Amino acid sequence: MLKLFACILLCLLIASCSLNSSNSSHQLTGQVRAATSSSAVVVYNEAPAQFTEIAIVSARSIGSTVAGKQSKQDEVINALISEAAALGANGVVLTKFEEEAVKERVSSFDGVQSSVRDVIKYYHNAQGLAVFVD
Repeated sequence: MLKLFACILLCLLIASCSLNSSNSSHQLTGQVRAATSSSAVVVYNEAPAQFTEIAIVSARSIGSTVAGKQSKQDEVINALISEAAALGANGVVLTKFEEEAVKERVSSFDGVQSSVRDVIKYYHNAQGLAVFVD
């Protein structure tokens, strides 16, 4: 019983580490600059007249069972902004923003029996150009 409790506690601890975080990454296409503040990064729907490209930045939210959830959209945009700021960008030109529905199999155990069911999870994906606007 103690081993089961320790296993459940460990699983909950690991799962809590991933709550409210999104995955972000970048691919360098230019010169990295000194990091800027996230609050200094502006999101553009269209490219400004003059800019220097630094990287392609991407982000993906954690899954949600609710479609169109505004907090997940904000989470992805904020992840793009943070990634761009770390590279020294003061702007992100948004090139892709989509919601993706994925069917996942979820297992549950109530202490007596286990069950498996399909759940639709919604992920928000975004991509943009990290830029420095003069």
